[in-house]
Amino acid sequence: MKFKHTQFTLSFRQALEYGIDYRDFEKIDRLPEGIPLMAIAGVWGNYSDIRCLFIDQTGKTYRRHITGRAGQYIIRELDLNAKEMQVGQVVVVEVGTCPT
Repeated sequence: MKFKHTQFTLSFRQALEYGIDYRDFEKIDRLPEGIPLMAIAGVWGNYSDIRCLFIDQTGKTYRRHITGRAGQYIIRELDLNAKEMQVGQVVVVEVGTCPT
């Protein structure tokens, strides 16, 4: 899958300019286990939170809301700072590793 944008983190307006509207993405509290997900974008809220957008191989889309602390926006189940993600990066949450 090819994307028009190269930068992962975008403002809401920038995301809309690229045709990305996260409001239709399924809002989830944690990423599903064992499913390869491709990173689409991280859309800033008010710079204290970010909405990380992913798509799976079937085309299902996911929105994972992350609240930051001290400049870090950690996706716990990946142990990854959302600010360090790349457009098109594929991630998989290992089965049995999701924190409760």
